[in-house]
Formats: sequence, C-alpha cells, structure tokens
Amino acid sequence: MKAISLLLFFLVLSAAPRAVAGEVAVIVNRENPVDELAYDQLVKIFKQEKQHWSDGRPIYLIMQEAGSPEKELVLKRVFKMDQEELKKFWLARIFRGEISSFPKTLGSNAAVRRFVGQVAVAIGFIDPSAADQSVKVLRIDGKLPGDKGYLLADR
Repeated sequence: MKAISLLLFFLVLSAAPRAVAGEVAVIVNRENPVDELAYDQLVKIFKQEKQHWSDGRPIYLIMQEAGSPEKELVLKRVFKMDQEELKKFWLARIFRGEISSFPKTLGSNAAVRRFVGQVAVAIGFIDPSAADQSVKVLRIDGKLPGDKGYLLADR
C-alpha cells in the first residue's frame, strides 16, 4: 500500500505544470556595444524579425531547451505562445524563407552563458543568478532583473 501511495505521489508530481522562472536576464557578449533594448526591439530580435545588430553583423539567437523555467517565461512574456505554437512559428518562417533554421538551443544557463561569452554577436537568456562577468546583462526598457516593473519577470 505504501508503494502504491508513493507511486501515485510521483505520478501527480510529474503531471504538475512546469515551474516558470521568477525572472530572466537577457545577455550579450561583453564586446557588444548594446547595453539596453526596448521591449519591442527584444521581441523583434527573439522572433528573428530583426536579424542584424546596428553595425550590420548578424544576430545569433541562443534559446534554452523546452521545459526549462527560463524558456517557459520567455515563451510567456516575449513570444506569447506555448512550445507547440513556437515550433509552428519557426517552421512557418523557415518555409517562407525568412530564416534558414531554428535558433540554436542549449541545455542550461551555464551553456548559454559560455556560448554568449565566446560569440561576439550572440544574444540569449538565463536565470539572473547565472550571470557573471563573462557576459553583459541588458536593460530592457531601462530596467534590469530585480528592478520594480522589469518586464521579464513572472509577477
């Protein structure tokens, strides 16, 4: 009986909705001259409607894997769609020839931070606690993670 109760407990846990991160920091390489983005610019970059930095270099978008709390928050706040809708969105853009492939996806905050820290044109998102001196956290509409009114927060 105890084993069945334990099994039911784990089944309920696995069926529970995934957690959403409290906040997400948008990061770029330290050499990138950008320090701030307006929210609408961020949306255009993440949706790859804007594909070049102001100096003409291509923007290399780095996403986190489906199901990560950070990706869930970005889906909710930036894309305003779920994972399946995002997949269809990317496929439609590829089919129309607007982009050549899905954005690169990495499996952890540390992997995204390392990649962005090494690639001058990259942009990604991580948990703010994972940011370090190897990357630059961008202000979004003048605010950083932790500031009141920060748009990439689940509050």
